[in-house]
Order: sequence, then C-alpha cells, then structure tokens
Amino acid sequence: MSAGALSLQRVIPTPAPPTAAELKLMRLVERVQQDDLTAFEELYRLTRDEVARTLCHLVGRRSDLEDLIQETYLRLLKAVPRYKGQSRFRTFLYGVTANVALMHLRWWRRRREDLGDVPDCASEGRDPEAVAQAAEAARLVQRALATMSAKKRIVFVYHELCDMGPEEIAEATDTPYNTVRSRLHHARMEFTAAMRGLTGAQS
Repeated sequence: MSAGALSLQRVIPTPAPPTAAELKLMRLVERVQQDDLTAFEELYRLTRDEVARTLCHLVGRRSDLEDLIQETYLRLLKAVPRYKGQSRFRTFLYGVTANVALMHLRWWRRRREDLGDVPDCASEGRDPEAVAQAAEAARLVQRALATMSAKKRIVFVYHELCDMGPEEIAEATDTPYNTVRSRLHHARMEFTAAMRGLTGAQS
C-alpha cells in the first residue's frame, strides 16, 4: 500500500459494541431461527414502532402504511434464517425495511400518484397549536423528501432521521460505502433546495 493510501479501517469507523437492547433482539432472533414463533411475536412488539416510523418517513402514505409494515415483517420472517450475527440486527432489519420501501416508491412513482396525507406518527402533545405546527412541518418534510429519487430518499432518511452512519447504511442496503456518501451529499442539497422552495426562504 502506498504511503498516501488510506486503509479501510481508517475510512470506516469501528462499530460500537451491541447494546443490551440489541443483544436482547439477537437472542430473540436465535429463537426465531429455531422456529419459536412466540419469539417472533416479541420481536415484532419490540421493533414495530421503529419500523412504522421509518416507513412513515420513507413512503409517507397513510393508506399503505399498515400493509407495508405487515409486508416488512413477512419478509423479515423469511429472511431471518440468513442472519448470522455479522452485523447488528437493527442494520439487518433496516435492510429489509429499505427493500420494502424501495419497491413501494418505485411502484408509486410509476403511477404518478399525488402525494397522500402524511401518516399520523404518535404524539404525546396536547397543545392543539403545537400539534398543528408539527403536522405542518411533517407535511413540508414529506413533500421535500418526495422530490428525491427513492435511493437518495432512503439514504437521507436513514442518516438524518434514523441516526445511522454511512457505513451502517451501506451494510443495510448492500450499497458501496462511497456511493452512500455521494447519495447522502446530493440528497442533503436536494432536500435543502426543496425546503427553501416550499417555505419561500431566500438562499
């Protein structure tokens, strides 16, 4: 290797050790792999809200959201035997979720449907004005996300809203690391430009 070359270890951060919650999920997965369906029910209970929020950001369609959640878990059940623990289960789950969302977004764009209502993500707020402001902000974000290609949208949502690093996104979506970084860079610019256009902000 030349003196100026960077090793992969220097480019991609070392993953953090699994948390207690992650270890619990991995133990449940091991039980699912042994055909314990009660473990899959528990896995569903522990991860459903996170999957629902992610799909909410990715597809933004109230009428399809529940169907997509069910599709995600059907695919997950079929995919679990392939999970060998090399990556965090969260990464594996996001990969399945991304595939479901990507197929839906492609289907949606082909039909040129109008953007539907933003799904109602759970809120504990009781102030009607605050709830209305949050709903309007969510609608603006969803409209800005809808201007992106499906692949850029997934990378942007996973990084900005799901707190995933580029290396984890690359693993979850089976995409080269540098491609993820490039998509994220362009997605950020497109999102900023879209939000400025929607809010009338000056550059």
